[in-house]
Amino acid sequence: MFRALLEALDSSTRSLGPFSDVDHAWTVLADAEAVAPEVVEAVLMHPAVGVWSSRVLRNACGAADDSTPLWSEVGVLHAIAGACAVRCGLVATLPVPVVHGAVTLPTVGQFRLPQDSFPVGHAELRASPDGAVLTAFGSRVSITTLDRGFRPARTHRSTADGRSLDVVLDDQDPYREFSGLAPPSPLDGVEVDEWRKLLDEAWRLLVRWHPGYAAELSAGLTALIPIDAALQVVASSSSAAFGGIALSPKRSATELAEALVHEVQHSKLNALSDLVRLHDGPDPSVRYAGWRDDPRPVVGALHGIYAFVSVVEFWHVQRGLVPEPHSRRADLTFALRARQVRRAVDDLRGAAGLTDLGRRFVAGVSVRLAACETADVPEDVTAAVTGLLEDHYATWRLRHVRPRPADVAVLVERWSAGLAPSSPLSVAGDVVASRERGETGRAALLKALVLDPDRRERMAGAVGPDARYALGDRAGAAAGYLRHLRSNPDGGDAWVGLGMALRSPALLTRPEVARAVHDAVLTRTGTPPDPTRLAAWLDPAVPHPAAQATARR
Repeated sequence: MFRALLEALDSSTRSLGPFSDVDHAWTVLADAEAVAPEVVEAVLMHPAVGVWSSRVLRNACGAADDSTPLWSEVGVLHAIAGACAVRCGLVATLPVPVVHGAVTLPTVGQFRLPQDSFPVGHAELRASPDGAVLTAFGSRVSITTLDRGFRPARTHRSTADGRSLDVVLDDQDPYREFSGLAPPSPLDGVEVDEWRKLLDEAWRLLVRWHPGYAAELSAGLTALIPIDAALQVVASSSSAAFGGIALSPKRSATELAEALVHEVQHSKLNALSDLVRLHDGPDPSVRYAGWRDDPRPVVGALHGIYAFVSVVEFWHVQRGLVPEPHSRRADLTFALRARQVRRAVDDLRGAAGLTDLGRRFVAGVSVRLAACETADVPEDVTAAVTGLLEDHYATWRLRHVRPRPADVAVLVERWSAGLAPSSPLSVAGDVVASRERGETGRAALLKALVLDPDRRERMAGAVGPDARYALGDRAGAAAGYLRHLRSNPDGGDAWVGLGMALRSPALLTRPEVARAVHDAVLTRTGTPPDPTRLAAWLDPAVPHPAAQATARR
């Protein structure tokens, strides 16, 4: 990639300003590699450097991600060379870029410049065997004298039973969050201590009970990027940032261990995807995946089954180890993820475009999953999971699948003529990604009652249809959903809830068709059809209630 960057820069006519001497930065890198190749490898493999390298190459080739000027991004090459020079004890002088008021040397640390020196585009770094000094507009910050303006990279080692995990807690590199340039967000002392404590506890858990995953993490995880819990991102990784995992704060070591196990699978598959192809041809985002609220491409679904089968394996072991207050959450997570992955695996077996390796990949995930599926799960948990899966799939279809008007018109004609329907399964639909996200109130109640069975008594007097359904009163729930639909026929939650309360195959598998027919009849006649009668009319034309995994195109 570096050679591709140099070639792109050679052919570029854009000014690189203070960073035009790219050959000098390259020479410093080569000198460092001659002294300590393992140090240069560690710097170049730092996840934030991976993000930078993909961004700057796109920028140099005229496909920039944003308005960041090329000269500024090329400057990071000089900062990378400077980081290697500092770590190898070389003598070198380099211009380095200032981003968000700071100069970052990957894996080394960050120089914060005085407020009165803003804005500045670059500074001068002088490295020597004694350390490094940064100069910008007369301000000097030194590594050697441990100036307050320098923050070394936070590193942490967790050790258990002779196995170690070494990571950088990256809260400052501008490229750490896998996308746009992020300002530093330094953790305070309490936050750092909490991350270190949970990481140590999670590492002990993994080494003791999940040694295979511990070995993967020891070899493949190099950086943890703490992110704001308000972003509602549990964890993420990037194909450009191998070894990096961005995480929101976790409540327990078990939760952290699960997130690490999950995300390292994405990193492994990203690396594999650079070597082999699991899928060829067009790959639009039209597939259903139970762990996502949005339509996914085949490659995204492959990532999902690979990451989540590891979560299933994790909980297959872990649910027998958690203390009693948390055992039901463990059972629910295990059962839900297992059913989600099984459905996706069965769907992917017939996916167009899978290569031979792709089919073997799916088959391998299926074998791993089958080894866990024989585990016993409490009946009420199994029932709740069935409800959650039905609710999620039907809601997904209402949000994202648009029935084709010509097919809907055929059903409307037959309804109006008093004839039996053609099958709703024959109605073609286009997947059009909606911005609607999030679980329904009904799903939240189903989960809450599994996790806290005593809540059932406290909810006994609740009258809303979601509550009635969650409590097992299907007749009361159906009546409530009908009332809602009469006042708001577009209400997706009510269509799905009615289908669940009535056990209607049509509403559970093709709710978007039922709603489209309802709306078309209302438009034609001025009178809305009764949703219960409409569902009963459509149901016999649906051969079985098993939800289809993908929308008919």
